[in-house]
Amino acid sequence: MDLTRIKSAVLNQLTNTNGLYSLKIQNHIYGCFIVMEDIAQHKFDVSGTLLSTPKYSFDFDRQFEEIGIRFGFALDTKLALDTYSPEYKEAWIQYFRDIDISQDIDEVDKIEDCLIEVVQSNVGTEEAFFISALETGSLPQEWIAKLLALLNPPSPPEEVTIISQAKTEKPINTRRRLATTRRQGKTATTKKSLAKTRRHH
Repeated sequence: MDLTRIKSAVLNQLTNTNGLYSLKIQNHIYGCFIVMEDIAQHKFDVSGTLLSTPKYSFDFDRQFEEIGIRFGFALDTKLALDTYSPEYKEAWIQYFRDIDISQDIDEVDKIEDCLIEVVQSNVGTEEAFFISALETGSLPQEWIAKLLALLNPPSPPEEVTIISQAKTEKPINTRRRLATTRRQGKTATTKKSLAKTRRHH
């Protein structure tokens, strides 16, 4: 399988990104790994771009921006990938279809190895959410704290005025609940010193 297209598409999407968008794209790539694995391991019935189980269905074309928040390491709706290049989407959809045809988990491993290296080379250590989630499928506590800081940046301090001091009603808490992270089923195996996302049955 030629990995040039997917490598180039992911590299272009990651280049010069940081902050919340970097988190979104890393979460999305992680989700794409899980989709590939589940297709190769027959976790879904696949019809065109529709993935189905007895409990739910997911269209990886129509719902492409939701792959991270459905299958990634952080399932917060604020992390939907709302901006991406056509090349990025087209490459992933083609690889999902290729994996469906081949049903070869070794091909998935090759894609993952290639893209893990791309992520490691292009994401700074301070924003390495993807790499931190690889081993267990969820983020360690210190990375959850970083994630929450991106999702809920602190508001600038308000000016204290006589009017604001006179308010008697309690302000409504608009802060979102802790983002849910995946904690099931995926353990790491070491290959070329790179962790896997593979989840066990």
